[in-house]
Amino acid sequence: MARVAGFPRLLLALPLLAVLGGPVGCVDDDSDDPRPDSGTQIVDAGSDAGSGEEADAGTNADAGTDADAGTDPDAGTGSEDAGTDGGTVACTPSGWVDQTPDLSVIGDTSLDIRVRLEAIPGLTVDQDRTGGNVPAGYRFFILRYNQPADHAHPECQRFEQRVTLLHKADASPMVLSTSGYNVSTGVGRSEPTQLLSANQLAVEHRFFPPSIPEPADWSHLTIRQSADDFHRLTQAFKPIYTGKWVSTGGSKGGETVVFFRRFYPNDVDATVAYVAPIALRNDERFVTFQDSVGGDAQRACRERLWAFQHEVLSRREQMLSLVDAYAQDNGLTYSQLGRELALEHAVIETYFAFWQYDTAARCTANIPETTATDQELFDAMDYEVGINSFSDQGITPYAAYYYQAAAELGWPQPYEKHLGSLIHFPDTDTGEVYSPPGIPFVFRPQAMPDIQNWVSTQGQRLMFIYGSYDPWTAAAYELGDAQDSYLYTVAGGNHGSRISQLADPQQAEAKATLNRWMGLSPLKRAPKVLLSEEPPVFGPHVPPRLRAASH
Repeated sequence: MARVAGFPRLLLALPLLAVLGGPVGCVDDDSDDPRPDSGTQIVDAGSDAGSGEEADAGTNADAGTDADAGTDPDAGTGSEDAGTDGGTVACTPSGWVDQTPDLSVIGDTSLDIRVRLEAIPGLTVDQDRTGGNVPAGYRFFILRYNQPADHAHPECQRFEQRVTLLHKADASPMVLSTSGYNVSTGVGRSEPTQLLSANQLAVEHRFFPPSIPEPADWSHLTIRQSADDFHRLTQAFKPIYTGKWVSTGGSKGGETVVFFRRFYPNDVDATVAYVAPIALRNDERFVTFQDSVGGDAQRACRERLWAFQHEVLSRREQMLSLVDAYAQDNGLTYSQLGRELALEHAVIETYFAFWQYDTAARCTANIPETTATDQELFDAMDYEVGINSFSDQGITPYAAYYYQAAAELGWPQPYEKHLGSLIHFPDTDTGEVYSPPGIPFVFRPQAMPDIQNWVSTQGQRLMFIYGSYDPWTAAAYELGDAQDSYLYTVAGGNHGSRISQLADPQQAEAKATLNRWMGLSPLKRAPKVLLSEEPPVFGPHVPPRLRAASH
């Protein structure tokens, strides 16, 4: 039976390369129809932008869905074309030919691990090192794995997906990890890797450079195509790593590993997803959550943040002058949003970011009084959310995320109504507005409900960790009838919530469950987890103080 512990209910990291100009392998006849501008959706796909609810999960309006939603196994991402191009079309052959892996080499434990890795067809070893900051007993590799841009047409365009490997021992558990964005080429061990003393395979998400086809057909950026990437990688490495596998990720990475389980439920034995949302389009649950985040205990902090937002927008002209100076000093431009939207969105997102990344105990110290100077107010906003997050240079590295939000992942409804007429551009802090200009997208309203339905009806061995103050918890997964599955909430926790921050009874239970899933004997003392040893944080609005350590 599924169990819920604690708080009962949850967007979250490229120079924009050649997009639609020029020939692209396996694209459809409509792929060169540009979106009129950033924020204009070309097909509504039966979704309701106001309520965020799924209007008709069984229509054909999303270019390739099955009219019978119950028979389409992947909710609009059909096996013929992954729901991306509306039909099978001709392509420019890549020349790639799949080779049969030589299991006599790959499975030979007497050989050096690098020799065995290099025997995996399509895998390239770029770095191989020990010592330095590589943990004792480990060997660290930076690798590239050849993947189809469209798994329905592997004979067409290919790209190389970047992965890193911390190798410990063949039979030790394997942690399959992703941020859902880029992969760090530095050495970092996720919490499950530390708890299990495990191997770790960290994967860069498709369309985050350098793991991006060139030229890029953005219609191939779907949750199903991503799941297919993970499936091919898992199957390629399993002849070496014969122990139990657990997938993990935080935020968008947590979403990604759940999506992978939905399409390939048996590729790994279990999943630990941290602060992973399952959002709708323009999801109003986030507004309700932010209205009362922290309950009565944090009323004063909420009021302080609201007053801060009002004061900043009341000084609009002074703040715009500071935005201009900041842009000049840092070499930034605001051509996608414009300086006015950049300011308004920064004010809106400061409230969200405070609860996502900061702590209530620092509310008074980090959020100035309304009598503060213009510069003090501006600096506080920059500290919490990063003014450069709204510049072209801040948006472009996360173009793939914004496209995914606009096409499948959904996004929070902007929390702005309390600011009234101070907001001059309402309802613009959305995934559609941030999606890369000129790239057409079709929102698939059934994609996320399909994932939630799988979790609550067929999910097994899933563990979700949330923070009670983290706004993403507004869109937390519901366990429903998921088997041998658990949901834990860190009291007062933010977007960095971890198993090691749970109350002692829940922490012990979660660790024991993870060991059981991995076939390990209960430990009298679990290995110590150092959060400083975790991989860096990626994300579109990661505050500068955290972003500095992210690359």
